[in-house]
Amino acid sequence: MKIWERIKNKLLYPGARSYLLFQSRFNWLKSLFKKDKVVLEKPYNGKKILLLALYEKGVLRADIENLLATAKKQGVYTLCINTLKLDAPEKYQGLMDCYIERYNFGRDFGSYKTGVNHLYKRNWHEQCPRLLILNDSLFYSKKNLEAFIKNMLSTDMEVLGATENHEIEHHIGSFCLSLDSSIVKHNKFKRYWKEYSNSDLRPTVIKRGEMQLSKALHRCVSSQNNIRALYDTAWLSEYIKNNKGFLDHAYNYYRTPENHWGPPSIKKVGERIIEKHALINPSLINLDANTEVSITEAGAYYVDSPDTLIHAIRSSLTTSESDLVGESVYDEVKNNLLECFSRGSQIHQNGILLHHLGLPIIKLDGLYRGLFVTEDIEKLALQLEPEELVTFKRLMYSNPFGDNILLGWKKAAFSRGLI
Repeated sequence: MKIWERIKNKLLYPGARSYLLFQSRFNWLKSLFKKDKVVLEKPYNGKKILLLALYEKGVLRADIENLLATAKKQGVYTLCINTLKLDAPEKYQGLMDCYIERYNFGRDFGSYKTGVNHLYKRNWHEQCPRLLILNDSLFYSKKNLEAFIKNMLSTDMEVLGATENHEIEHHIGSFCLSLDSSIVKHNKFKRYWKEYSNSDLRPTVIKRGEMQLSKALHRCVSSQNNIRALYDTAWLSEYIKNNKGFLDHAYNYYRTPENHWGPPSIKKVGERIIEKHALINPSLINLDANTEVSITEAGAYYVDSPDTLIHAIRSSLTTSESDLVGESVYDEVKNNLLECFSRGSQIHQNGILLHHLGLPIIKLDGLYRGLFVTEDIEKLALQLEPEELVTFKRLMYSNPFGDNILLGWKKAAFSRGLI
């Protein structure tokens, strides 16, 4: 960003925040006169519950329909909360057991609160063996979706998320949470939702919602061994250990931009190995400053995998007989992947890799937040079923990088994470 842009955004930020805060409070005032509308509701008979927060107008997205159909096949009671309106909700009776429309205030956590309060109001929590919380800020691909839903619903963990988030402070991603009945019935979990106050301000929802909910869940579990993410760093470490060939192509499944937390880099792996192990010929250290040294060879190497990096390093050394070069490269590649995997928001940082390895959810704001570029969207598209491609690309490309399309106070608000 140019210096002038930074200065302008800094000057506009206080006004932008004040406006958005006023807008949120005005929306709160309007919400006081709006009642939730229970459009559909079938009797509940003690099944596991999927609570799905929606922002869907007219008709449901195809991937959302498939998500609900997949859950229904596994005997789940589906509780859907929508901040917009469907034209003909009755046509989804086979997919939605309970469908509620609410005033659009509070983002996804406002819908979570409505859903959880409805569950308590109906006393479903007394029978509910497991509660799975999801929202439609994700694209649900068909790849591994059935197995993923089954894993989230059949786990023995008291709290299981899909991924972690290490940005600001560690917490489980709130877009996918699976909770045991003991958690749903826990007084501290009930108190959290009773005291939770809705807001439209994104930073407030992240702090009051995602982070505080994660803390509340930590207070509810019987031990810290009973709360984790399905795709955490320990899982990746075990996957690498059991799939030796994975490291040869792992870098093909990472995002392109080096902003935010920075993706893994085979180039950085090479630099680290050189720094650790390469020794310049000691005789050159004592050369007189005026001595002319003739360099007969100089060049750059194209490295895109451990194998090409090993070749480049061996070609640069005086002797290339040692097998330790290959061993060092693979150790550093593993370390580089694990270090970068646990940085920031895992669903954004590792989105392409995670989808490749079985996580069937993709964050729809990846391009908008500047964490993906078009190359990354195309990489993800290659992993999808043919019938999903058009819908997925339209969803992603319709929400381009905010810094490129927003102007004035909106750009200032975006640069500081307000919108």
